[in-house]
Amino acid sequence: MNYLIFINLKTKLIVVFFAILVWFFVKTEENYHYSLNIPLRVTNLEPNKIIENKLPQEVKVNVWGKGKDLVSFMIRKDIFYNLDVSKIQGSASIALTTNEIKLLRENDLDILTIVEPELLEVKLAELTTKRLPIIPDVDVHTMPGYTVVDNIQLIPDSVTIQGLQSEIDSLYVIQTGKKNFKNVKRDIEKTIELLVPKRKHLRSLIKEVRIVVDVQKLMEKPLVEIPVAVKNKPSDLKVAVIPSTLSLVLEGGTDLLLNVTKNDVYAYLDYQKIQHSKEKSHLAYIETPKGVRYRDVKPKRFSVVVEKIR
Repeated sequence: MNYLIFINLKTKLIVVFFAILVWFFVKTEENYHYSLNIPLRVTNLEPNKIIENKLPQEVKVNVWGKGKDLVSFMIRKDIFYNLDVSKIQGSASIALTTNEIKLLRENDLDILTIVEPELLEVKLAELTTKRLPIIPDVDVHTMPGYTVVDNIQLIPDSVTIQGLQSEIDSLYVIQTGKKNFKNVKRDIEKTIELLVPKRKHLRSLIKEVRIVVDVQKLMEKPLVEIPVAVKNKPSDLKVAVIPSTLSLVLEGGTDLLLNVTKNDVYAYLDYQKIQHSKEKSHLAYIETPKGVRYRDVKPKRFSVVVEKIR
């Protein structure tokens, strides 16, 4: 008996397949009443606004039509509910109607009723923008004999964030992700992510920045006989500094220090700050080119002699 079943098995399977196919086409030509979930699409939302409350992703509707149309819509999803929010100011309750159901191709499907939700509460909120400086959370440790010249450069150095007013009011800076660089002896140029606070509607218009670090071979350069000036002295006084010059050692990157002279270093006493001091000698203020450090200042303290101009 089993043997007879397998005689002309291929032909029998083909016959069964076509029988099922014919049955399927016959059944899909009949009309059916069916409940269908269709996507909800929000349209005409202004770029500077968001929907603050959560909306359902689908709308359930009752439809009537041929089986083949129903099968096609369930597979292709070329039907959706159009939620037009262009006329909403602030918030509104919208009654869903079958007029807003959009079909992307011609068919004989009839939309009977909307099952759920019948009513939608829509709350719109306006987004604002704010430009914030970016602060690098980066540590650079150079190899002995090398140094970082100037500050870490960020490209860009600020970022525009967008969100609700209540979300961005308390923000003043945006930090980068944490990065550690060790045993560095070459310039660094890397991309690093921004750490944007996790708030519901807050977003940054960029996700990452580029950091540039200038690393140079460390150089020392002694300078002598740098004049010590006096700032903020009255025009009717003559103020002399004793001694009148100082020496020091500059430290910095080779490329930077090669062209630095004593004329690039400004040493001074501020008369307004020392005129009422009981100290007999004073520390000098020293300004060096950006990215250059100094040490071993000699002498460390200075006296002043004041004489009234007649």
